[in-house]
Amino acid sequence: MTTIYVDPSKKKEQIVKLSDGTFGLMKAEKQKSGIGYEFDFTSHMHPSFEMQHAPVNGDEETVHSIDGEQQFKIQWLSKS
Repeated sequence: MTTIYVDPSKKKEQIVKLSDGTFGLMKAEKQKSGIGYEFDFTSHMHPSFEMQHAPVNGDEETVHSIDGEQQFKIQWLSKS
């Protein structure tokens, strides 16, 4: 499982770091059901995906892609 580190204070768009050292972009998008969040990654090892709700600390998402199934966990960045 790959962890995505998210800063909960940034609601619209942010660069996220993954536990394997790669990076991605999380951005909010208006949808019929409200605000959804899209995750796009710089590494081709990870498929892009959308969440239909705001990320929650501890959320686990299973993403199905042409390369198989991947699991992601959302974790808040701790303020140090």
